[in-house]
Amino acid sequence: MQQQSVDYGRKWYVMAAVSMGVFLATIDGSIVNVALPTLVRAFDTEFAVVQWVVLAYLLTVTTLMLSVGRLGDMLGKKPLYAAGFVVFTLSSALCGLSPSVYWLVGFRVVQAIGAAMMMALGTAIVTEAFPPSERGRAMGITGSMVSIGIVLGPVLGGLLIGALSWRWIFFVNLPIGIVGTWMVLR
Repeated sequence: MQQQSVDYGRKWYVMAAVSMGVFLATIDGSIVNVALPTLVRAFDTEFAVVQWVVLAYLLTVTTLMLSVGRLGDMLGKKPLYAAGFVVFTLSSALCGLSPSVYWLVGFRVVQAIGAAMMMALGTAIVTEAFPPSERGRAMGITGSMVSIGIVLGPVLGGLLIGALSWRWIFFVNLPIGIVGTWMVLR
């Protein structure tokens, strides 16, 4: 049986596409935190209700990670990763258009499904795209994108709320999501 040679020529393109997805998924875990008082006023509701905007996202991502990873093994990582980008991007638009806090919580669950697809499969895709001798560096870059997303979330959220409105903490995902989806499909 002859061993097939793997082409690693597009590894940095793969890294760029995966980094965009991982960055989006992690930034949205923290960008909403600074908006909670604004959401209480905007929806005229209690803080305990608005907290579910963050909790629904984080609980859904955490709950689905392992299952999505297994599903990627069965159905293929790239199609599910691309679908995750689409789900995340469309649900970001719906989050920004939410007429009530309850709709926002529901759309955050949908957004988290897309985020789980990107986060669970992104590292697996990067692992396959890089030769064994470069995987440590590739995983370090992916981990750095997670850290950058978590750190930039509150800063970007505060800037967007101050300059525009709370809705833009979700609308800001749209151009990145569209470009990222295009990159993944290529």
